[in-house]
Order: sequence, then C-alpha cells, then structure tokens
Amino acid sequence: MSGRGDAAVTTPLVLRGESAAHGGAVIAHEGGRPVLVYYAMPGEVVEAEPAGRRGGVALARTARVLEPSPDRVQAPCPHFGACGGCVWQHARYERQLEFKRQAVEEAWRGAGLRLPPDTPVLGMEDPWRYRIRGEFEAAHGQDGTIRLGFHAMRRHSVLPVSRCPIHDERIERAMLAFGRAATDLGLRGLQSLLLTVEPTGPGLLWQPRLRGGQPREVRQQLGGRAAELMPDLVLLDDSMELAFWGLSFRVRSDTFVQTNYRQMLVLYRAVLDMLAPTAGDAVLDLYSGIGAIGLAIAREAGSVTGVEENPAALRLAGVNARINGIANFRTLPGRVEEALRGVRLGGHSATVLDPPRAGCEPAAIAELLRLGTERLVYVSCEPSTHARDIALLVWGGYRVRRAAIVDMFPHTYHVESVALLERR
Repeated sequence: MSGRGDAAVTTPLVLRGESAAHGGAVIAHEGGRPVLVYYAMPGEVVEAEPAGRRGGVALARTARVLEPSPDRVQAPCPHFGACGGCVWQHARYERQLEFKRQAVEEAWRGAGLRLPPDTPVLGMEDPWRYRIRGEFEAAHGQDGTIRLGFHAMRRHSVLPVSRCPIHDERIERAMLAFGRAATDLGLRGLQSLLLTVEPTGPGLLWQPRLRGGQPREVRQQLGGRAAELMPDLVLLDDSMELAFWGLSFRVRSDTFVQTNYRQMLVLYRAVLDMLAPTAGDAVLDLYSGIGAIGLAIAREAGSVTGVEENPAALRLAGVNARINGIANFRTLPGRVEEALRGVRLGGHSATVLDPPRAGCEPAAIAELLRLGTERLVYVSCEPSTHARDIALLVWGGYRVRRAAIVDMFPHTYHVESVALLERR
C-alpha cells in the first residue's frame, strides 16, 4: 500500500503495529510517542510516511510492509488506500470482526460498563457488494469529461472511481452510466449524485444535485440518457420499494435507509428477538424513520408509537402502515426529547430506539428514565455514544441483559451494536 498524506514531511518511519484503534488505524509508537498508522496490521513492521496530526496525535500511512501479518490479504479494490471509504480491505475478514468487537468492548469499558461475554459478532458470509445506497461526488476534467467518485482520504479533492466492490453491482454500473451521460450532455453543473437500488426489484432511485437548482428539463435529459445506457434498470425519481418479511415500504432519497440490506435483516431479527413483543405490549419506536422496525414489531405487539422529527420520513411511515394494512401503528411528530414529554407514564411497556451517530440528547435520556418502560432495546452505529447512553440508563435504574454486534459495514471501521436493557 502506498500513499502520501503530508507532502511537507517525507522522512519515512519504521514502525511496529501494536493494536487496532477504532477509526481504522493501528497504534504504534515512535520515540515513546503514539502514532496512528493507516493500512497497517497489528504485529506488522511497516515503513510509513508521516501524514500530519489529529487531536495532537501523529498520523502516518503505510508505504511498504517490511514484516507482514499472517492476517494481511490483497485488497481487491483498485482505489483502496486513496479513497477515504474502506480502511480494512487489507485485513482478513474474520480479523476485521475481531477489531470491531474490540472497539465495542473498549467503548463500554471506557464508560464503566462490561460488554456481556456471550455477545455475538454477526458478520457476513459474503462481505462484498452489500451497499444498496451510494452518494458520489462529480469530478470535472479539463477535457470536458465528468466522472463520479468519492473524497480522497483526509482531502477535499474528489477521486474518480471505476469500481467499488462494496456497492451493489447495479450502483457501480449506474455511477459509470450517469458519469458518461453527464459528459455526453456537457452537464458542468452536476455536483453529486445519490443512488439507491431496490434490493429485490429492478428500480434505481436517483437524486442529482446541480448548481443553481435542478431545472426539470436538465434532470429529464440526464435521466433519459442514463436510462439508455442501463436498459435493464427502471429509473425512479420519487420513491422505491423496500421489501422484507412480507412487508413493503416506500423509501425516498431524503429518508434514511439501512445501506446493507442483507445485514439489516440480521439486525432487525436481533432487535425482535431481544424485545420479544407480545400482544400485551405497547411499544415506543423512537427515531422511527419510515417505520421499518416499528411496523415489523407491530405485527406482534399490541400497539406501536413511532416518534420521528423528519416530516418526509413521518409521512412515509404512515403510508407504509397503510400499505401493509397495519392499524396498530401510530406516529408522533417531533424531536424525541420533546415528543416524549407528552407521553403519559405507564402507557408503554417497551421501547426501541435507533438514534443518529451522536446518540441521544441528555433530555431524551431523562425522558426515557421518567417513562421507565420494562424493556428497552437500543440500536447504535457508534460504540462510544452507545456506551455513554447505556451507562446513563444503567445509572438511572436499568441493567444490561443482552447485546449483539452486527457488521453492517464490512471493510470500514463502522460497526452497529444493539443492547437489551431491563428495569431493575
């Protein structure tokens, strides 16, 4: 692996990797000072190029591997190391799962908690081509060509890509087709493109961002030319279908969707197994989005109330309830910490929450403790905020009964975790 982070400092360092750090680097030491080395492995000796500092800690990029780890593999992506997305493609997948368990354990330990020792790490049989949504930036060449890609690692410049093996193959083809279509049309105003594919259908939901707004005729021309290049796909500009477990959902570009459809089913099954809803349960579904988790729960629970602040997602949740004929699901608009103030004490027996990466606001934790539902299943995509909030809930009277780690994002450092808490 080669690369150059900070051109002002070129003296290479010879470093031995010690342990993986959450964020995709390996901790090493140089002169007694810690260095975060990217694209290395624990136990390896590498020659690394200094790449600046972050938070007072030195950064470096592996330029040459002197003593490779037995867990090192050849990364299949031609852009690995330059693109800012994947950071672990050079690690054997089973080792990646160990790194992610370590990241969750360390976050819990830092919050004064102990991850249950029987916590499973639920990985993928085939950890490739899993992303059903991708957002691509436009790179405009001096020769008039327009290519799509990602931001280079720790840089603002756009790296055009020809292949991305973690995206659904249809997204990869669509990325290339839209780049060619934009080039054919001389569409210099294209800034970015959001693509989402139907996991079980032929639909491709697309949303471009153009300088100076999005004139309808320009969108039509771009979509028309791209459709000619992808006759097997159906281009959708409003919404698409997401189907699982006999349920059907409408998804829009401006609403959240789990990018890994296969692992979404694993995650949702873990949530349902932990919650174990019955006909006697009234469940709060917080940060409910389009209602994907809540409607699955509603088929087994007495009632579900979804709380969501995004108006587009809230409207779709209502639409999705009607599509599936689920009458015991209702929606409550607003920020969780504000909406819960109007929820009466004793009206609900269980809570499911899946907040953004930043976790819950302190006021939301306070409302959860006030309501004190018997069971609480907390889903998170960030171990540090997950552990922080769970520690607050434990301090307020809950205890951790079960946990699971779900690898939603293979080859990246991101990890999803879920925990079941019960009132003491």
